[in-house]
Amino acid sequence: MTVEKDMTLVKAAMEGGAIVHLEGLYYSIGSGITGWNPNPNKYATAPTLGGPWTAFKDIAPPETRTYGSQSTMLLKVAGTKDTTVIFMGDIWKPRTQWDSRYLWMPLEIKDGKLWLPEPRPWKINIKTGKVTYK
Repeated sequence: MTVEKDMTLVKAAMEGGAIVHLEGLYYSIGSGITGWNPNPNKYATAPTLGGPWTAFKDIAPPETRTYGSQSTMLLKVAGTKDTTVIFMGDIWKPRTQWDSRYLWMPLEIKDGKLWLPEPRPWKINIKTGKVTYK
C-alpha cells in the first residue's frame, strides 16, 4: 500500500467540515475556529476534490452566525423527483452542554450557489426527495 497522491482538499483554517457532491460540483462547508462560539459558516465549490476551489462565501446572513450552529454533516437524499441536501449543524451550549441541540434544514443549492434559509418547520418525503414547509 502506497500513497498515490498527497493533497489537501480545502486549504483554509476551518473546523466542522462537511462535503457533498451535487450536479457535477463538490460543496465544502466549514466554520471559523472559535471554539464553542458560533460564527458564520462558509462554503466553497470545486469540480474535483483536488480543486481548484472557489473563494469561500457565507451560507447564511453573517449576523445570524449560521443561526447559532456549526456544520457537522451534509446529508444528500436522492429521491425519484428531487435531490435534497440537508444541512446538519451542532448548536453548542457550553454552560448547559446537556441542552445542546441540532439544526437540520434543507439547503437551497442551484447554479453553483448554496444558501441555508432561515430555519422553519419542514418535512421530506424520502422516496421522492421533495421537501415541504409547514
